[in-house]
Amino acid sequence: MERNVLRTLGDNTPDLIYTKDRQGRFTFGNMAFLRMAGAASLDDILGKNDFDLNPPDLAQGYADDDQAVMRSGEPLVDREEIIVDAKTGESRWHSTTKVPLRDDAGNIIGTVGITRDITASKRAALQVRQLNAELEERVAARTAELQALSEVLAYERNLMRILVDSVPDSIFAKDTRSKFLLANNAVARGMGATPQDLLGKDDFAFFPQDMAQRFYDDEQRLLQTGEPLLNQEEPAVNNQTGKMRWLLTSKLPVRNEAGEIVGLVGIGRDITLRREAELALRESEERFRSLTELSSDWYWEQNAQLAFVELEDPNGKSGFQRDQLVGKTLHDLPTTEILSGSWEEHQALVAERKPFRDLELRHVKDNGRACYLSLTGLPAFTASGEFRGYRGIGRDITDRKTSEERIQYLATHDSLTSLPNRFMFSEILNLAIESARRNSRKLAVLFIDLDRFKNINDTLGHEAGDLLLNEMAGRFKQCLRASDVVGRLGGDEFVILIQELNDPEQAATVARKILSAAVKPVSVYGQECRVTASIGICLFPDDADDEHTIMKNADIAMYRAKEEGKNNYQFYSPDIKARSLERLIMENNLRLALERNEFFLHYQAKRNLKTGEIAGVEALVRWQHPQLGIVSPAQFIPLAEETGLIVLIGRWVLKTACEQNVAWMKQGLPPLCMAVNLSVRQFFDEHLISDVAAALEESGMEPGLLEMEITEGMVMQDAERAIRILSAIKSLGVRLAIDDFGVGYSSLAQIKRFPIDTLKVDSSFIRDIPQNREDRAITEAIIAMGKTLSLTVIAEGVETKEQETFLRDHACDQSQGYYFSKPIAPEEFVTFMRQQTPALASYINGKN
Repeated sequence: MERNVLRTLGDNTPDLIYTKDRQGRFTFGNMAFLRMAGAASLDDILGKNDFDLNPPDLAQGYADDDQAVMRSGEPLVDREEIIVDAKTGESRWHSTTKVPLRDDAGNIIGTVGITRDITASKRAALQVRQLNAELEERVAARTAELQALSEVLAYERNLMRILVDSVPDSIFAKDTRSKFLLANNAVARGMGATPQDLLGKDDFAFFPQDMAQRFYDDEQRLLQTGEPLLNQEEPAVNNQTGKMRWLLTSKLPVRNEAGEIVGLVGIGRDITLRREAELALRESEERFRSLTELSSDWYWEQNAQLAFVELEDPNGKSGFQRDQLVGKTLHDLPTTEILSGSWEEHQALVAERKPFRDLELRHVKDNGRACYLSLTGLPAFTASGEFRGYRGIGRDITDRKTSEERIQYLATHDSLTSLPNRFMFSEILNLAIESARRNSRKLAVLFIDLDRFKNINDTLGHEAGDLLLNEMAGRFKQCLRASDVVGRLGGDEFVILIQELNDPEQAATVARKILSAAVKPVSVYGQECRVTASIGICLFPDDADDEHTIMKNADIAMYRAKEEGKNNYQFYSPDIKARSLERLIMENNLRLALERNEFFLHYQAKRNLKTGEIAGVEALVRWQHPQLGIVSPAQFIPLAEETGLIVLIGRWVLKTACEQNVAWMKQGLPPLCMAVNLSVRQFFDEHLISDVAAALEESGMEPGLLEMEITEGMVMQDAERAIRILSAIKSLGVRLAIDDFGVGYSSLAQIKRFPIDTLKVDSSFIRDIPQNREDRAITEAIIAMGKTLSLTVIAEGVETKEQETFLRDHACDQSQGYYFSKPIAPEEFVTFMRQQTPALASYINGKN
């Protein structure tokens, strides 16, 4: 079959293929060569030389080339020449490659030649060179490589193999399953492989799936019908490089002596450069066409009286019909406004008969749409120097003006809510102050901060936060008069200007409307969210008489509203300013507290109600300030949450508590479960898991001895996200507890979804036990539910013997509170622990 394949390839390639002996006599020529030589069969050229077939000067050149190749043993590659067709007499360009022909012993016994008709490429190169010098260089850059195989087979096989691998076209043969039987170097290079790599493989190993499938379907159809596929232009993409080439491919069936189709052969020519040349030609033509059709310029002329006398606007870009323009001056143009910013400069230039640039007009077209135009003109003079008018070009600058207006809008408005931003509100407030001062009027500024917005933003994400801010902006605008202004300063801060104020009560009325509007629920991504607002009010001129002071005082009043429990408004007063200063001092001291090691931990023990033993301990942070003394957690924890410092403080608490627990065990105390509280910000902090892992690793404490406490409200803000975080903590081997349980009743149905170990009953239910029947019922229900879910139940805030007795009688697991243990220092806790052994007997006997 291989011989049939090679014979079929040789006779079907369009290139001239021939061989000569050392005396220059022809020993082989394919069908293309015979047609060029005007021979009817191979016998007509056998034994002849170039002098028998060509003019003497050409024949001598061919003979010299043959001798040079045989002497040097090196190939002659791509020598271009003009050959006259023996039949037609037509002169055509050809490219010839000659290589030495060797026998089985490696001796040079002649030459092999391949001559390709490159007339079409020459003509294409000439055309492309005329249109685009760059394309000519790319088209002319095409080179071909000829690799001679050193492996020599039998003479005929060796000859045909050299011929196949010498051809720069892709030549291949496949069996009936479309698997490669033969492939030359050109095919292998295109696939990023070697000819040997291709054998036995199909196109699916080298091309994208859809492309390989198309090749396969075409070949199978050929093998079934016997119809050849001729001159198909198709893309080929190399899987390794991703580079696409265009091939001109022909595929023909191969038959055995019985006439049966046993495979196919293919010849593919790389026409990428031609396709690129055609594409470049189309792009060049399109570019020139676009420059004409898409130009926004138009031509005009004015006479000495500055009336338009000519308009050349083939694309209608000016927005004027010719009869609308001719005979009229700029001031006479219909529905056209001269923009004052450039008119004075234009008049001065025209009076001096000087050129002008970029005179801007606003014109309303016949369709009612406004556009902006820019005129640029040069004065025209007669041969004697007499002024005869102006001529110039016009350009549509609507897009530019629209962009400028948009930029100006973005510079003065909040991009999210479209409300005036800080800069614009400042400008508006300054103008309002000047007007109020001139007319002896009052005004008010309301500084608004949304409460709990940061929790929602951190929990549901910034997109949810943006939706909520947009909703609030719309609600606030509906609460105001047309003369009032609401702006957004950034984040969750809004500000309102109330002008022409007759009485401070008017500002209070607006504040109450804002509070009422803010508190209404908002549905965000299927979650019902509620926020409240804290509002500070400053009056002009009573509280301040300039923009900066008004804004500062309104901000101070807003912080007073937050301190008063949020969801309220406060008017500015000097007393508020003093308290605001205290808060600022407290915040600054809080930022330095960690650096100065001012925080310390106290530990409160938990009692096992069944055995009376210490079941665990909870770490509680305290702050010792050098001047302020002990600062209550009720003072600094909310401030730490608000400023974000709680994350750093919580990280220190976690690390210190773990280290203390390990230190106790080294002192001989038994292992204890150490409980550490997580704040909302710390729970949703992206570094939480790594912080917990680092605290355990650095301290050496067993993960099972650490219990992280979270509040019920934290997990209910975003249950799905909370479950992911809890599961990650749980994977470290750490225990989880829900603190203050029972306050949010909605979570009772969902509690089983969370991977927790412990429920801590909120102290508000324990306080009135056993007197309050409802508190008893709720506590019993929580204990029963915890037992059903195999959870440890701990009661917080146990302060009396009656409370503890009730809890023990109802199978509560543990108690925590002042009745058993107050929060104490680490050293006192060691003593407390060692005193518990004698106390256990009393507890068991029911005396405690």
